[in-house]
Amino acid sequence: MELLAPAGTWENFLAALESGADAIYMGGKVFNARSHAANFSSEELQEAVRLAHILDVDVYVTVNILIGDAEINELIAYLQELEAIGVDAIIVQDLAVARLARRVAPRLHLHGSTQMTASNLGTVQFLERLGFTRVVLARELSLEEITNICRAAKAEIEVFIHGALCVCYSGQCLMSSFIGGRSGNRGSCAQPCRLPYELINDAGEAVNAANEGYIMSPKDLNYSEYMKELIEAGVASFKVEGRMKKESYVRQIIGTYRHIIDEAGEVTAEDTARLAEGFNRGFSTAYLQNTTGRAMITAVAPNNQGKEIGQATVRRGAMQLQLTEPVQHGDLLKVIHPSGRIAYVTVDEQWPLPEEQVDGKRAKAIPKGRSKKQKPSHNSLYIYNDVRPETVQSGRVYLAAKANSEAKRRGLQEFTRKHRVYAYLDGAEDAYPTLTLMMESGEAVTVTVDSYRVAIAKKAPTSPEKVREQLGRLGNTLFVLAEVTMPDAPYMWPSSVLNELRRKAVAELEQLVLERRQRKQMDGQAYPQDNDYSFATHANTISEAPTVTVQTDELEQVEAALLGGADRIVFGGDRLQRRPYDTNVYKEVVALCRRADVPIVLVTPRVVRESERTTYYETLRHIVAAKPNAISVHFLGALEWLQALGYTGAVEGDSSLQVFNSEAVAMLEELGLSGVVASQEATLQQVGVMAKRSRIPISCIVQGYTELMISEYCVINAFAGIGCKTNCPAPCLTGRYRLRDRKGVEFPLRTDPYCRMHIMNSRELDMRAYVPELLRKGVADFRIDARQRNVKWVTDIVTEYKALIAGQKQAPPKSAGADVITRGHYFKGIF
Repeated sequence: MELLAPAGTWENFLAALESGADAIYMGGKVFNARSHAANFSSEELQEAVRLAHILDVDVYVTVNILIGDAEINELIAYLQELEAIGVDAIIVQDLAVARLARRVAPRLHLHGSTQMTASNLGTVQFLERLGFTRVVLARELSLEEITNICRAAKAEIEVFIHGALCVCYSGQCLMSSFIGGRSGNRGSCAQPCRLPYELINDAGEAVNAANEGYIMSPKDLNYSEYMKELIEAGVASFKVEGRMKKESYVRQIIGTYRHIIDEAGEVTAEDTARLAEGFNRGFSTAYLQNTTGRAMITAVAPNNQGKEIGQATVRRGAMQLQLTEPVQHGDLLKVIHPSGRIAYVTVDEQWPLPEEQVDGKRAKAIPKGRSKKQKPSHNSLYIYNDVRPETVQSGRVYLAAKANSEAKRRGLQEFTRKHRVYAYLDGAEDAYPTLTLMMESGEAVTVTVDSYRVAIAKKAPTSPEKVREQLGRLGNTLFVLAEVTMPDAPYMWPSSVLNELRRKAVAELEQLVLERRQRKQMDGQAYPQDNDYSFATHANTISEAPTVTVQTDELEQVEAALLGGADRIVFGGDRLQRRPYDTNVYKEVVALCRRADVPIVLVTPRVVRESERTTYYETLRHIVAAKPNAISVHFLGALEWLQALGYTGAVEGDSSLQVFNSEAVAMLEELGLSGVVASQEATLQQVGVMAKRSRIPISCIVQGYTELMISEYCVINAFAGIGCKTNCPAPCLTGRYRLRDRKGVEFPLRTDPYCRMHIMNSRELDMRAYVPELLRKGVADFRIDARQRNVKWVTDIVTEYKALIAGQKQAPPKSAGADVITRGHYFKGIF
């Protein structure tokens, strides 16, 4: 079992190391999903690896963003550098990184990031096939799902146990990038989910209360109470989120989980209290318990909540605080009114006021002149007054931040997690002195110096205390002197000689430990790659004439698209309404397209959870039996299931695979895919590079409302339903809902047959004005997302794209409708 700690700064790295982490994950200055953290330079990474490996701690480097073609050469150099440094593994989202690492840095182990949306065993098995030795599961999985995956997987399974939580499936969120260009897939998420929204119904009314604006902001994970079950499930690595957190947070949270794991998952009241004192937005175990709903959201206050320590009331213009534990000068208290209004109170020299009578009770005050280090007793009533009336309010009181938080440690002088070493100083008269340093593991080194021969002291011999003082100067190393053994003879041991012996012995001991670590790395082999899928790669080669593909989720839309002259139909996947399909629908759609002599592609959903695997496997069996021209996959685990079903037709990669570069295209082609949909975050220039270098067709989504999020949490159920998915009355079937942000922009909401929520963009993607540019860039297939659109719109838009591509109609002005439509990221890159 591994406790995996975050480190966004050097101070955090040392805190994680000292607090008992078995492994630490961090990012370099490039290619990592926390671009706003301080991160680590190459020199810092090298030193971090050296220190960690001396303590037998692993270091994983995040290379977990989408990579552009223009960055490939820089990426190759970076991967080679990480391998040379001795990094134990890299955490990967983009298939291109995995492909390149296998070629240019084969000793680096591959860990599949949670950004790869591994929500089922099939996806884990797919990554095993590519040589991944570990997979980080999607955070949405229940304890039962995690257990089932752990039991069947060959790869190690890593699970997030504590820290911030995304409301969207990681890797599938486009909301931040489409709103402001800051992409979570590039490490720059602006967290729009943490902003206030109104849930609007058909009548235009806000469903959520005025004080519950943060209806998309989840609480933080805290799985401490389930650590015993997770250990028994077979989880290999317990991961704490927090590369943007302070050093004190890392030290406190990692230290607490170290204790919990060492006690086989048993949690004490002290552990619970320490976790509550760290930064948190309130805690949730909803995903682990499979109880997704309103209770997992911080609707009133989305920021750090802290630890609840009492209640505030207002009397005679003053705030009375009944606290259940002591506070001290400098502590920051947070008072949350039931309306959601927040007030912050700092315990300073003037607080509380001198004692006075309040309702017959004596209010205890901090006397003048009391030391700041002294703490008032707990369970006391305090009186607070402020010249700012808005600060005085009633509500629950939380300890948001403690005073005098631990100072940052920049060196190793006060570092406590060190190897105990035993020193054996030896030598005979007129011989060279030797020093042996031995660790408790039994590993030892012996060094000598030839600049001095041991001599009998003419006056006073060197005392054992002096020898110990000189040999014990190990402050800037990861060793601490436990004991010294030396000859009884009255020898003279010059300080310079002892210092030289110590420095040489420490250097050799460090080298010994690092070489042992290196052998350990070499012994841990990755799984052999096995890309032998038997899909019909010949079934979808690039044709000279670009095609128009229409994505549909209803039979009448298929008919309308065929009427408009669609060249291909994509059907199924995420039906953007709650009612599931009758499985006969796949044969009906295939028959309809066969009669029109138009290829039909059936598509998987974007997400299938492990608990849904059996049910969806039967659906997939019906899809295969319908004999479509191709099957398009949104998650890579579907390739495993198609292989198991004996499917040998064509397979394509859909938009959720986030194909962002030509290396990823090449890998998917090697896996047997016949075509791919480019990531909706790729620019037109990037699409052009992919199209130029690809031997399979590149499809681009050019029209429709983009899915910005897909979430297990449903805001409709949470605030217009009963607050929990269990026995949900399905208000989404009787009305339409949308989110309205603080600027008045509205985002339509949809649900699917798996009861997942989809947030659609406020503006429709419309690339009709740029069809000539798309053609020049080599786009082979123009995809129209027609799901949930009326049949007239479908026929008209398909007819228009066909005419634009054929040159029978002039493209509309680029300024047409600019205030109500979007061009997505075709001309506006992400960062």
